[in-house]
Amino acid sequence: MQTPKIDPLAELDGLTRALDAYDRLRAHLGAREHVAAPEVSGWSVAQHLFHIALATDLALRHVRSLLDGKGRLVTQEGALGERAAAVLTSERTQRGVAHAPRIVQPGADVNPEFLTNELRGARAGADALRARAAEVSAAPGWIPHQELGTLNAAQWLRFARLHAHHHLAIAEEVAARV
Repeated sequence: MQTPKIDPLAELDGLTRALDAYDRLRAHLGAREHVAAPEVSGWSVAQHLFHIALATDLALRHVRSLLDGKGRLVTQEGALGERAAAVLTSERTQRGVAHAPRIVQPGADVNPEFLTNELRGARAGADALRARAAEVSAAPGWIPHQELGTLNAAQWLRFARLHAHHHLAIAEEVAARV
């Protein structure tokens, strides 16, 4: 099973739009970004944003590793599984189906300055990939995702955008309740 053709620049634009929305949401909420709305999510807005900053950084690192053809996780063999194809072709990700790997889970308290730096890092990573966007679709190799199986560079980029928007929707719901 294959995903539709992925436009790396469009994926980067979508990811950047999510990061812009995060900045606006944080500015609007101020200190309330640390308040959870348990009826929506066990995480506060700050925790969702910290998770997305870490996960985006990781996904973009995978894209760069595949572009460079090196890294301990890069494999030359892989295939897009049925579940991954379903996720990558959908604009809406089901909530509560997957759990964040420990490496990208936020702590109970998120330092606002650290969150700002992490979100800047995610934006810088996306901006840096723009110069190499034309290479993404042809990059050889695969890197495994914890839940979805192996993904190629373009699929990792699409995942980063979809994942960012998934958590943006949840963070906006939390923000409406705090």
